[in-house]
Amino acid sequence: MRSSFLLLALSVVGGGSSLSFAATEPSVLAAAASACQRAAEGTLRDTRGSTTTANFNAAPVVVPGAADAGELTLRGAGQARSPSASRPFSYSCNFDTRSGTVAGVVLRDLGTPEPSAITRPGEPDLSRISPAACESAAAGALKRRWPGVAGISFNGETRQLSQQAGDRANLRGQGTATPSVRDPATHFSYDCDIDPRSGRIVAVRIAD
Repeated sequence: MRSSFLLLALSVVGGGSSLSFAATEPSVLAAAASACQRAAEGTLRDTRGSTTTANFNAAPVVVPGAADAGELTLRGAGQARSPSASRPFSYSCNFDTRSGTVAGVVLRDLGTPEPSAITRPGEPDLSRISPAACESAAAGALKRRWPGVAGISFNGETRQLSQQAGDRANLRGQGTATPSVRDPATHFSYDCDIDPRSGRIVAVRIAD
């Protein structure tokens, strides 16, 4: 099953000098924007190949109401380009103002969604099922398993959607993760039980 959401990647980037300014200082905002764009482009290269480049539409904007006063959440968008394709993407980035580092960045492909097929008896209602919600739940399960996980990438081409009963759909897929900065990338599979009436994730399972 294809979807407009083909990529969900988490990248933890180290390094950077400590910042002592308030989070609202222009210099801090500029440093956060620059670091987040570098992290987004680095994640694109890690997941799509070293020849991938990113053109950003504009500087990312700060999302208000962060839970941690020492952390900024920024959102932005751009165009990912490779020798064979070009596709717009958006990203969300958490920047730690105390250490001057990016704590994590999540990327999603943007594209024109394919028209939903007409739902037949026994088939899930695709309009209410979000692969991104399942993959977010799977990413959370992986982070609980590996607290130091350094990267999570989902392969949208492996998604399989089925429905065994009227009140339960199932979405399966595969991806790769780096359990820590010291470990090599490893493959995993994920399995989400979904209520097709609401799109709610009922359960998620991870297997090596």
